[in-house]
Amino acid sequence: MQNSSKYSSILLIDAQQHEINHIKYFDDLGNHKTIDDSVERIVTEGEQEFVELKSGLKIHIDRIHSVDGDMSPNYSQDFFSCDCV
Repeated sequence: MQNSSKYSSILLIDAQQHEINHIKYFDDLGNHKTIDDSVERIVTEGEQEFVELKSGLKIHIDRIHSVDGDMSPNYSQDFFSCDCV
């Protein structure tokens, strides 16, 4: 969780540089979603961290893929590569 906390601080600082943020994330079913909204704050519920957007949507920090093109440390470019032979 410490790694996630560090990322949440960086995400919040970087997101505040833009009025509207371009956010890519995975929903509860694992679908890749994209939304343009403003990151308002990081909310902690128990030991879980969520990114709260101006619209009221809360996204679990571990489901964030990227914000404004800056990729989360939970994902890499290789995450979406195919192991096809």
